[in-house]
Amino acid sequence: MAYIGVSPSNGVRRKHTYTATAAQTSFSGAGAEGITLGYLDSNYVDVYQNGVKLSEADYTSTSGTAIVLAQGASVSDIVEVVVYDVFSVADTVSKSAGGTFDGAITANAGVVVDNITIDGTEIDLSSGDLTIDVAGTISLDTDSGGIYFKDGGTTIGEFINSSSDFMLKSAVQDKDILLKGNDGGATITALKLDMSEDGHATFKNGVTLTDGNLVVASGHGIDFSATSDATGMGGELLDDYEDGVYTPTVTGATSGSYTVGDSATKLAYTKIGRMVHLQGQIHITGKSSPSGVVNVSLPFASGNTTDLAERSAGSVIFDSANSSNGVAHNSGNFVNFMVSTSSSVGIFRSSEENTSAGSLNQSHLDTNDRFTIGITYITF
Repeated sequence: MAYIGVSPSNGVRRKHTYTATAAQTSFSGAGAEGITLGYLDSNYVDVYQNGVKLSEADYTSTSGTAIVLAQGASVSDIVEVVVYDVFSVADTVSKSAGGTFDGAITANAGVVVDNITIDGTEIDLSSGDLTIDVAGTISLDTDSGGIYFKDGGTTIGEFINSSSDFMLKSAVQDKDILLKGNDGGATITALKLDMSEDGHATFKNGVTLTDGNLVVASGHGIDFSATSDATGMGGELLDDYEDGVYTPTVTGATSGSYTVGDSATKLAYTKIGRMVHLQGQIHITGKSSPSGVVNVSLPFASGNTTDLAERSAGSVIFDSANSSNGVAHNSGNFVNFMVSTSSSVGIFRSSEENTSAGSLNQSHLDTNDRFTIGITYITF
């Protein structure tokens, strides 16, 4: 709806006076008052010629910037155009119908709403609180942007879409992300997560997993470096745990090989960090010109075999079917193991009947011989 006046604080009536030339019909521009003629609505324009108000049929007022007489004026006629300016309150938001604010909104006394949608507009509450109480869902959609938490204008935390991963990030260097439960029985209770510059996280009150697994990326593990290392050997990073079974390969250290037999010939292993424990039964079903110490393949390469500290030992229960092979054929012979190469372990024996030690080689091992082994060794 239109109202009289440019605005409540401006004048609403402007007069433009012109002195006509012979047969002049169009009057525009600045009049004697120095004000350029302009109007928004012809219904709010009055035209006088020599003091006589003209009928609307006597002139045309459609351009908004000129008045055109239907009949040319005489020289020195005085033409006055009186404009009653029009203003509109359309650039407001209706209480009942609502509307759109194109600029920022400042509400010093607070904002209380039942339903609010924010699309590309910043709401600045310099004081007071903003309370959102909904019966449904609160959705925050930033279109590849982020959600930032600020304190006094300084960003302290961010919710970010990082390559489709949900990231909660502290925006201030050397500051913590704290997750805290206060019901006494929460899974996370007074948990403090410290993020250091080198990317390490410290859970100061422990972590409890009620379901799922703790997954560590390849090449990383649990760092026990805070524990003193009295030997100076290092190895404080626990970066591997594996278990499984495999069929070993049995060869002579110098040449040749042995054929292992049935499905019972399996060795089980458990690897925790650098330490590997190996156990199981081996059944020899044939030989292919073996020579030298009997070697059994390992599931993981052994450590430094020239360093006695890293050479490991185990035992075997040996059952020989051949009484002439130099090893008593009854069960219960005790045989020592010693890592001899990086990929296999050599078998060295110490007979119950004879305390002398020596290697287990091709002269001792025949078809249908069996031995059950157990060994623990160190990998690289």
